[in-house]
This record gives sequence, C-alpha cells and structure tokens, in this order.
Amino acid sequence: MSKFQGMFRVVTYSLSVVLFTFLLSNSAVAQDGEKLFKANCSSCHKLNKKLIGPALSGVQERWEDQEALYAWIKNSQDYLKKNTGDSYAKELFEEYNKSVMTAQNVSDAEIGAILDYIANPPADKVAPVEVAVNDSAAPVEDYSTYWLLGLVIILLIVAKILSGVRGSLEAVKLHSEGKEIPEPISPLDGLKNWIINNKRYTVLIVVIVLASFSVKGWFALKGIGVYQGYAPEQPIKFSHKIHAGDNAIECGYCHHSAYKGKNAGIPSVNVCMNCHKGISEGKVDGPVEIAKIYEAAGWDAEDQSYTGVEKPIKWIRIHNLPDFAYFNHSQHVVVGKQKCETCHGEVSEFGYPMKQYSELTMGWCIDCHRETTVAMEGNEYYTKIHKELLERYKDEKIDAFTVEHIGGLECGKCHY
Repeated sequence: MSKFQGMFRVVTYSLSVVLFTFLLSNSAVAQDGEKLFKANCSSCHKLNKKLIGPALSGVQERWEDQEALYAWIKNSQDYLKKNTGDSYAKELFEEYNKSVMTAQNVSDAEIGAILDYIANPPADKVAPVEVAVNDSAAPVEDYSTYWLLGLVIILLIVAKILSGVRGSLEAVKLHSEGKEIPEPISPLDGLKNWIINNKRYTVLIVVIVLASFSVKGWFALKGIGVYQGYAPEQPIKFSHKIHAGDNAIECGYCHHSAYKGKNAGIPSVNVCMNCHKGISEGKVDGPVEIAKIYEAAGWDAEDQSYTGVEKPIKWIRIHNLPDFAYFNHSQHVVVGKQKCETCHGEVSEFGYPMKQYSELTMGWCIDCHRETTVAMEGNEYYTKIHKELLERYKDEKIDAFTVEHIGGLECGKCHY
C-alpha cells in the first residue's frame, strides 16, 4: 500500500469521525431545545396555537432582526424600554393585554436550540390528533331470546314433519292389513282429546305456567323505578376515567357540594375552564368535546379571551331519588366517612357515558345501614352517642355498632 493511500484512509477516517460527532451534536442540540422549550416556554406558549402568549411556529420569520428576537426572549420589558421605536414589539405587547413575559435566564446558545426546535419539531409533535376508541365499550346486544325462539320454531316444524311421517306410516300399515283408514283430525281436536284423556298433566302444566308468569310479573313490577345501569348520552362526552382515573383529580374538586350539603352538584363550566384554558385537545376526541366547553363558557381560544356570550350545558341527570326520600351527601361523606365508591362504584374506571352503579332502592339502603359499621372512634360527632350505645348494649357485649343501632332504620330518618 502506497504512502498516499495510507494518508487518504487517515483523512477519510478523520472526516467520518467529525461528521458522526457533528450529527450527534445536532441531535443533542435538538433534544436540548425540546427540553428547554418545555422548561421555559410551554406554560405560556404552544407551537401552533395561541395560549397565554402567541403561537411560536414561524416566530423567526416574524422578527426582522434576530438579535432583537434574542433580546426580547431574554427580557421583553427591558427590550421595550430600550427600543421604543420597535412597532412590532409594542403591538405584540398590546395584543396580549400587556401580559408581562417573565425574563428568561437563558444563553444565546440555548435560545438558538429552542428556536431550532420550534422551526423543526419532531414529527410526533405536529401529527394530527388520533381519535381513539371510546373508553366505555359499546354495549353488546343480547340475542339469546331470538336464538331460543328460533330453536322452538325449528323444533315445532320438525315435530310437525315427524307427526306427518308417523301418520303416513300408520295409514300404509292399515291399508296393508285391509283395515279402514280413519279421517285425519285437526291439531286443535287432537289437543282437546289429549287434554280430556290427560287431565292431571293438564292441571300440572297450567299451574307451572301460572307460577312462572306470576314470578316474572312480580320481578317486572319490582323493577319499576329502578334505574341501575342507566347511562344516558350527555351533551359532552366527559370521561371520569380520564379525569378521576388517569389524572387522579379528587371527586371534591368538581363535586365540592357533596362535602357541604344535600346534593353533590354538577360542576360549573368555570371549574372546567380552570384546566382547559391550557388544555384544548383531549385524548379521545381531540378538540371536538373541549370546544363545546369553550362555547358554553364563551371562551375564544384564538384570542384567549371571554366573549361574554355563554351557553348552558344541558347535562342529563343520572342519579335521582324520589321526592319522598331524603338523602344528604355531607351526612354520609363527612360524618359517616363513606367513600364515593360505596354508592357510585369505581368511578375512576368508568369511561363514557357515566352510569348509575347501584340500585338505590329502599332495600339496598336498608341492607347498607344494617351492614355498615359506624366510624365512631375519633369522630367527635359520635362521642356522646357512642357512650350511650355502650351502656345500652353492655349486656350484649357489642363494641362495633352499625347504622341500624343509631336509628338508621327509622322511617322518619329518610321519609318525611
């Protein structure tokens, strides 16, 4: 191998190392830019949508002087004082209600990395929102009744055919024996003859049929007014699984009335806007459902301001006790220390739509009062009652008292 070839290989190897290092450094800078953007910018800015501040996509093209842009990012208020003639910076400050952008402790190199990330974001940051399958699986229709009915019809047809074959064979037999073939009788006449000849079996069948229909009728009447599993379509596809489950939002944040009064209450749209001013796209339906919240609140997502035109959300009530039944949420949650899941089930696992988990019948409530132990220890509300109960039931040696022991089965406690 010649000396020239050796030098050529050394140079080629060196260039490869330099190029590889350059590519790695570029990748690191892009990654640093993303981290820096999330740490310093994402709370007020998005790439392609207004938030508290303007969308940052194309920001370098909107500023003629890049040095001015760097100075603005570092300290916008200082820049405005020193550059009173910059009309674009002044208009930008005015457009966003003179909201002061916090001075950023970043270097020119870090600003460059952030701007590179804004100009060339990863593909997954600009891809359209993928609409996922709804959390709540679609109810599967039960076809068992139709299959059973079809089976009965098929069996009746087979029985009719076999009966005809049997009649034909008997006719052939009688003809071969030279006997007279009787006239065929109708199915109705055959049934009458069978009933006359089998009176005991007939009575037994009638009793069984009447008993069966009586039981079915009883359960049908018993189910009137029971809406367990009721899950109406709501005007907005709200998922408790996403909010209470994935994001671990406490029930009391939205249903704060449950701790203070009779009703749990439906949260106002202002409660929704506490989070959704900055969250405009959902995991399941993208911006579609959140846009309905904006419409109800009168929020203009583009201008980041309220229009003053509000629209009520017509939620459909799911849990609704009869007027003659009294129930107080705070009495059960605060004093009784019951968890929401006791009556409403594992709401954090429910998707859309929300459903009525429990029966909420009188029998269901009574069973709960008979089985639930009252949390008296350390509960000042029950201090006096606990002493009285210990004295009253000292002979029975009862230490743990249920709601039944404190009058939980008295008619006047729930009906008035």
